[in-house]
Amino acid sequence: MNVKIIIRQLVKMAVQNVLLPLVYQLKKPRQIEKGLVVFADAHHDRVPPSMRPLVQEIKRRGNMRVVQIYDDYQQISSMRLFYRMMHFMKYYAKAEYVVICDNFLPAASCKKRKETTVIQLWHGCGAFKKFGYDTPGDIPAFYKGNVFRNSDLVTVSAPGCVPHFQSAMRLPQEAFQPIGVCRTDKFFSRAYQRHCRELFEMTHPKEKGKKVVLWAPTFRGYPADPQLDQYEDIVKMAGELPQDVFVIIKVHPLLTKKYPYDNSSMTTDQLLPIADLLITDYSSIIFEYSIYRKPMLFYAPDMEAYGVARGFYLDYEKLPGKIVTEPKRLAKEALQALSENGAGAAGRKMPASGRDTAADAEGVEAVQAFYETYMSGCDGKVTKRLADRMGA
Repeated sequence: MNVKIIIRQLVKMAVQNVLLPLVYQLKKPRQIEKGLVVFADAHHDRVPPSMRPLVQEIKRRGNMRVVQIYDDYQQISSMRLFYRMMHFMKYYAKAEYVVICDNFLPAASCKKRKETTVIQLWHGCGAFKKFGYDTPGDIPAFYKGNVFRNSDLVTVSAPGCVPHFQSAMRLPQEAFQPIGVCRTDKFFSRAYQRHCRELFEMTHPKEKGKKVVLWAPTFRGYPADPQLDQYEDIVKMAGELPQDVFVIIKVHPLLTKKYPYDNSSMTTDQLLPIADLLITDYSSIIFEYSIYRKPMLFYAPDMEAYGVARGFYLDYEKLPGKIVTEPKRLAKEALQALSENGAGAAGRKMPASGRDTAADAEGVEAVQAFYETYMSGCDGKVTKRLADRMGA
């Protein structure tokens, strides 16, 4: 981590530990404002995908006041950052609910009032690679205090994920509720799947009817300075595959500016329903993709080194797909996996359940078991359950 990032982190920590608690106390009214819901995020300048379904549902119901505060703290000036933190604290001091996604330091800056419920949605499903306090680099060593402090409810995708989240966040077990992840609801919608197929055909008209391989890796290094590996190997694999196979590259959101290699304007979420094969390494995208019961391939030539540096919650050798560590085997294994999944994306119909089962394919049973262990809380109705719980 470079000196500039460390200095910025230290300044934020000083503001958080001293100034923000003071502002909270000064702005705190005698009673909370019943029905006030504050959505806040420090990694996006607009509503994050993980929050959007809940924001839309609460607005649709119309019986709660919604305040939205979104900023990318890495992209705004120090003065702007200071002002926006103060703006959040003003509403934090009187809100009935505060909904955050991932680390949001202002929410952890003070001892909040008991009448305010903080809901942590997190950005990913399942628990694959270690995060939070379970791995070096996620939380700066010099940071004092729990960055997840004050989270009363953390939504997770299945009971099997609770022990891992508890370990990573260091919160009481009762804070973790396996009610599912809101942003997965759309994956169960036939209308959404149909929209994605139509969008694919409009965006890539020359690829209609082809089998689709999606490469969606995670990053290496630290979030503040992420790196990308294996890109050249994937390009080589794409050149070795038949003409009726289309390889789509979607790098991690943290990598898009530094590595502009994406070859589709469609989002990763839009590509999941139409992809015939997912190739990844250590990305939590495998949990969302398991909804469709389609084959996965794990390309991880640095598996041992990554496992030592970052660590896994799952046994990597038991993931629901073959592990490839040599680039020369990639094309062969990809073709083998594709042969298990039948017709290409544009020619295959989705079942009413919202799941593309490829029922006779070898390995589907493993994906099914994986889904039931790590995604059983996700059923297309998560947002409704959470909004009901909030009293919307």
